[in-house]
Amino acid sequence: MKSASSRFSPALLAAVPVFVFLVVPTLIVVPMAFNQSRYITFPPAHFSLDAVSGFLSDPAWTSAVAASLQAAGIAVGLAVLLGGSAAVALHGRRFPGRNLLTGVILAPMIVPAIVLALAFYQFFTSLGLVGTILPIGLAHAVVATPYAFLTVRASLSGLNPALVRSARSLGAGWLSVARFVYLPVIRPGLVAGALFAFSVSIDETVIALFLQSPSATTLPVKMFTDIQYNLTPKIAVSSAMLVTAATLGLLVQVSFMLRRRSNARMLPLTSAAADQTG
Repeated sequence: MKSASSRFSPALLAAVPVFVFLVVPTLIVVPMAFNQSRYITFPPAHFSLDAVSGFLSDPAWTSAVAASLQAAGIAVGLAVLLGGSAAVALHGRRFPGRNLLTGVILAPMIVPAIVLALAFYQFFTSLGLVGTILPIGLAHAVVATPYAFLTVRASLSGLNPALVRSARSLGAGWLSVARFVYLPVIRPGLVAGALFAFSVSIDETVIALFLQSPSATTLPVKMFTDIQYNLTPKIAVSSAMLVTAATLGLLVQVSFMLRRRSNARMLPLTSAAADQTG
């Protein structure tokens, strides 16, 4: 009884209502997606897949999903590349203006979304790119880059800069150093940064609303406009899809971290066993 009661610490018991308060309202949209009614109601009177089939057969909704995935792909690729490169470039280096440069990289997290949206709109309008997926993906990449930068920088906190200097002194080129020294260390940060970038892009509405067009409408923008003018269970279906995608992303990140932790725990045992056999 003592061992069982010790598992339920006061901190854990206090976290349960907070978890319920944050998660339960999000999960309500899942049963609403299987409603037979033409309008959003909770709880659903009858279980039906009509809203799901209507969502999948509606070109407006499927094209919005495709647009969001395309923009997210651009954002994830650029955010991981730029954020990871910036974190590696700044790792272990001290020079005047380093903190200022870090602040510039993190600025998109602080600047209001409406300000960024207006700036992106003016910039891409001057280039004649407004109304396509490319500017939305590029804008989302700017917003998502700080998250990739922070996750990679956190991964680099355990890397001794002397290892990089040693590899360079032994004749390793920059590609070899990046592959054999940096990449094994920053891989968890890259995965976490990619997941954060995907979440930021797939959920962003304000910037996409400024840059969208009838042929380039992302899923959040489609949901926003339909909530105003056409409130149907298809909105609940799209919300359930976003919740499912976020849950799967969280599970992937947790499983990756647990696997890495288990591998790290095996290293001392392996070395100890080698000493005993030796």
